[in-house]
Amino acid sequence: MKKNLYYSKKIFTLSFGVFALWSCSSDTDLAETVNSDENNVEQDVPEQVTSFLNVSDFELPEQDENGFTVLKAQSDSRIIYVHSSNGNDSTGEIYGVDSPEVGENPFAPSDDIKAYATIAAAQENMRDNQADVLLLAAGEVWNESLKLTHGKSINERSIYGTYGEGNRPELRTGYASGITNLQITNVIVSGIKFWAHSRDDEGAYFESLQAGDPGFNFYNDLGRPVLNVLIEDCFFRSYTGNVITGVVDEGKVKMEKIVLRRNIISRNYSPSSHSQGLFYSGSGDTGGTTILLEENIFDHNGWRIQNTTGDMSADNGQAVFFNHNTYFANAKGVLFYGNIFLKSSSMGNKWTANNGMASSRDIALINNLYVDGEIGISMGGNESGPLRFQNVMISDNVFSNIGKSQPTNRTLAWGLTVKDWDGGEVKNNLFIHQKNTAITNMFAVNINTESESRNISFTNNIAYGLTSEGGSLSLFRITDEGTVGNINISENYMYESGNSAIITYDGESGFTFSKNNYMGINPNGEWFHSNGNSMDIDAWRSSYESDAEILDLSSWPEPERDVDGYISMLGKGSSIEDFANSLYEQSRNNWDVNLTAPYINQWIKGGFNR
Repeated sequence: MKKNLYYSKKIFTLSFGVFALWSCSSDTDLAETVNSDENNVEQDVPEQVTSFLNVSDFELPEQDENGFTVLKAQSDSRIIYVHSSNGNDSTGEIYGVDSPEVGENPFAPSDDIKAYATIAAAQENMRDNQADVLLLAAGEVWNESLKLTHGKSINERSIYGTYGEGNRPELRTGYASGITNLQITNVIVSGIKFWAHSRDDEGAYFESLQAGDPGFNFYNDLGRPVLNVLIEDCFFRSYTGNVITGVVDEGKVKMEKIVLRRNIISRNYSPSSHSQGLFYSGSGDTGGTTILLEENIFDHNGWRIQNTTGDMSADNGQAVFFNHNTYFANAKGVLFYGNIFLKSSSMGNKWTANNGMASSRDIALINNLYVDGEIGISMGGNESGPLRFQNVMISDNVFSNIGKSQPTNRTLAWGLTVKDWDGGEVKNNLFIHQKNTAITNMFAVNINTESESRNISFTNNIAYGLTSEGGSLSLFRITDEGTVGNINISENYMYESGNSAIITYDGESGFTFSKNNYMGINPNGEWFHSNGNSMDIDAWRSSYESDAEILDLSSWPEPERDVDGYISMLGKGSSIEDFANSLYEQSRNNWDVNLTAPYINQWIKGGFNR
C-alpha cells in the first residue's frame, strides 16, 4: 500500500527530489503539487533522527490516512452522547458498542440515540479508570467546562470527543478553565473548542479584560501522575494561559507521554501577570518521553495589544518580554515537531534551566516554523550557569520575519540564542527576511559564552535577507567570555544585506570555523568584526578560517520566498494576517496539509535549493 510520506510517526528528511521540483514550480498550484501521486510515494523513513527522542517514542494510537487519531471505543466502554439543543438529562441513555442505536461507528450514530443535554449530567455516568467515551454533538454550544475521568491504560483510554458532522463543539467557559482537572491519566480529548468567550475582545460575547483561569492546568499531585494524555484537534482561545507542571517529591510522580498535536492555541493574555500559550515546569521530572508538541498552531499568545507604556507591565493585556508562545523551564525529554509559532508577545519558544548542570536535557526542535514576534528561540535565558542544557537538537526550522510587528515595541529581532549548552546540534535552519527598518538590534544566532558551553556544532544553516538600519547586526554573534570547548561553526551560508558584520567574534579559544560561505554588501568588504576592528575576507581567512568561501548567490533560485508569497500562491491572501486566518480554519474536518509547517518549510527551502 502506498503511504503518504508526511504522515509517518517518525521524524524524517524529505527528499531533495521534491525540493528540486518545488523550486521550479512557483507558478503551479501547490495543492496539486503536494498531493500528486508522484510526490506522495513511500519513503525509507529513518528509525532514528535523534539518538534520544522521536515521535514514535510517545506511543501514539493508530492514525488515519490524514494523520488524525483513529478513535475507538472498547468492548466494555460506556458511550454517552451530549446534545445541548436536542438532548435531555432526564431521558439520556448509556450505550455500548453493540447497541443498535450506535451502529457500526459510535462517532456517527443513528438519530435514535437519546443524548444528555448538559455535560455535567453526562459526566456523572463516566467511570473512573475505564475506557468510557463521552461525545459532544458537532456544532453545539455549552456554557460549561469539561472534567475528565481517568482511562484504564495507554491502549484503553477514556475519550472525550465529537460525534456527527460540522464545526467543533464549543465550550464557552467565561473566566473559568476549559478543562478543570489537575491530574489526568490515559485520556484523549479530541475535536473540542474551549473558549474564554467573556475575555475575547475580538468575539461577540466580550465582557471585560479581567483575569481568568488557564485553559488547562495539569499538575502531578496526590500520588497520581499526569500520564498518557493526548489532546488533539482542539482550540484554546483567550485564556490566561495553559499550564503543565511536573514535580517529583513525596507523594508525587513524574509525568510521561503528554502529547498535544494539531491544536490551535491562540490569544492567551493577562491584564495583570505573566501569560504564555503553554507553560511547562519540569523541575522534578527525570526525563524520558515527557512532552510532544506536534503540528500545533500557536498564534498571538501572551498579549492582546501592542505595548504602549514601555514599562513592561501587563496593563490591558499589552505585550511584554515576559510572555511567549511557549515557556519551558527545566525540561527533559521534550520534542517539538512541525509546529507553527506565530506573532508571539516576545519569544516563539523560551527555555530556561535554573537548577544547575543538565537541569534541561534531551530536547529536540525539528521542522517548526517561526514567524514574527521579536525572538524565535532562546535556550539559556534567566540565570546563568555552566552546562545547564544537555543534548539539544535544533534542526530544519524556518525563522521568517522575526521582528515584523514589534509587539513589545522593542527594536530587536533575534533568531536563536544559545547559552550554557553541553552537547548540541544546530543544523539546516533558515533565518530569513527581516524587513522592518525600525529594527536596530538583530542576529540570526547568538552564542553566549558567559558561563560554560561545550561540544556544539552549527552546520548548514542559512542567513539571508536580514537588515538592521543604523544598528547592531551580526548573523553570528559570539558574546561574553567564559569557558568554551569544541564549538564548531562549519558549512553555513551567510548573506549580509544590511552593511553590518556577518560575524562578530573576538577570538575566544574553543571555537573553530571551517568551510563557511560568506557574502556582504559592505563596499570595503569588511564583513567581519573582531576585537574592535573590522576585517575583510582575507584578514578573516588569515586569522580564523583559512578555508572560508565566497557565497555564490546564483545557486539560490528563489531566496525571496516567504510566508506572504506562499499564502499568495495558495490563493488565500497575501499577508501574515491572511496566513493566520487560514490557519484558524484547520481542523480534522477541514485539514489542509499545505498549511502545515513541514510543507511550508519545504517550499521556502526550495528557494535555496534545499
